[in-house]
Amino acid sequence: MKNQVLTFLTLLIFTAVTFSACDFKEIKSTATTGEMKLAVDENQEPLIKAEVSEFERLNKEAKINLIFAPTNKAIADLINGEVQNIVSSRTFNAEEKQILEKNKTAYKEYPFAIDGIGFIVNPSNPIVRVTSDDLKKILTGETKLWSGIVSQDEEQNKKLKSLAGTANDKIVPFIQRKNSSTYDYVRDSVLKGADYGANSTVCSTTVQILGFVRDVKGAIGIVSMSWLSKGIQEEIDSTVRPLRVSKIWDNGRQDNFSEFHQGLLANGDYPYRRTVYFISTDQDIKLSTGFTTFLVRTDGQKVVLKNGLVPVSQPVRTIQLN
Repeated sequence: MKNQVLTFLTLLIFTAVTFSACDFKEIKSTATTGEMKLAVDENQEPLIKAEVSEFERLNKEAKINLIFAPTNKAIADLINGEVQNIVSSRTFNAEEKQILEKNKTAYKEYPFAIDGIGFIVNPSNPIVRVTSDDLKKILTGETKLWSGIVSQDEEQNKKLKSLAGTANDKIVPFIQRKNSSTYDYVRDSVLKGADYGANSTVCSTTVQILGFVRDVKGAIGIVSMSWLSKGIQEEIDSTVRPLRVSKIWDNGRQDNFSEFHQGLLANGDYPYRRTVYFISTDQDIKLSTGFTTFLVRTDGQKVVLKNGLVPVSQPVRTIQLN
């Protein structure tokens, strides 16, 4: 009788382990095979291309079809049920949450990277440092000439004054279109709700902004860190130059000038940063489950680090800059 009980218990344990192993294999297979459509905030195009490339390399039977769109369009498509998964540089606003609640749409948000907003100029432009007040005046059109910017840096002032009377003295802003989260972020955080100046040129893509800034010596553009990274940690595109920024607070306190750099995004010194999210309305275990797990764990976070953004769960080396 004792032997029969032991045999039964052994069989029971073996069966439980076998089923658990089978269940795990089935879940893993479901989460790493098949096809998925993913709408991506165009601000994060380079990063997500790199993430998907690595995920598909590790999971040969997975295929993620990318659709790049302005942030608001990607979010609208998710709300309307046209896609179930998006990458966005912001979360839902109050109006969008209200629609989701009304439609009883369940969703999950997964933060996986911290991005920064940089202000870039042509490398020939002598300006190196600006305050947040300078940026506001430039982008609202109040300041129209580079020679009109006066800072504590006398050498910079002298070089900017030398532009007076030349074609390169005219400030030419290139900004993102209204459906972009970057357009809204800069308007709210830098312009304090004011409108962009009439002298601003609206671009449909970041590629256009980069092209104009490379070609126009008096240009200033707005881009995310994802587009400046060369896919090699701490190396960025040298065909444009991001400005060092000092934020002036409402109480008059002024922060130190901070370079647009991964380490300074990580420690919060650079003032204009935001979180990047993977948002999904999928409720079952699907390919989106596997991709989400990849993004927030070691392999996906290494891709974030390599592409110049800040991982949410991996350490970043901070260096001292002059």
